[in-house]
Amino acid sequence: MLRTIMACAGTAVVVLTIAAGGVFGARATGGSRFTPACPHASYDADGTMGPVFCVIDNPVALRYYASAGRHTLALGPNATPTQVVKALIADRRSAGTLPILCSVYRLAAWREQWKFGVSPARTVGAQLHFYSGWCTDPRFPHVGY
Repeated sequence: MLRTIMACAGTAVVVLTIAAGGVFGARATGGSRFTPACPHASYDADGTMGPVFCVIDNPVALRYYASAGRHTLALGPNATPTQVVKALIADRRSAGTLPILCSVYRLAAWREQWKFGVSPARTVGAQLHFYSGWCTDPRFPHVGY
């Protein structure tokens, strides 16, 4: 619980820093946009780490989940839901646990900004008989739409 609160506080700092960067960042960096680093990583007892994503790709999360999600993380922004489902099923063994597999999916979905009509996580859950709600899709901010 404390880690979750700390992660939320770290995210709030990042958001406020970005907001301030939009106002003050152009002056301070000679016109280039300020990009804050991700909050420090934390590791949980179930084998997951976070934050999985922040305003920018979290290089620590990408390295941490690289071996567990090599098929899923190799997909690009134009992957189809079927390709994502196949990759998640292929990564099931190397992920080891459902929370880790879910983190791999959410990291890849956030990174590639996947938006599908049908959730690949829900499809994988149905095919492999995981419990309902084992993994949720990340929500993306509306940027330029």
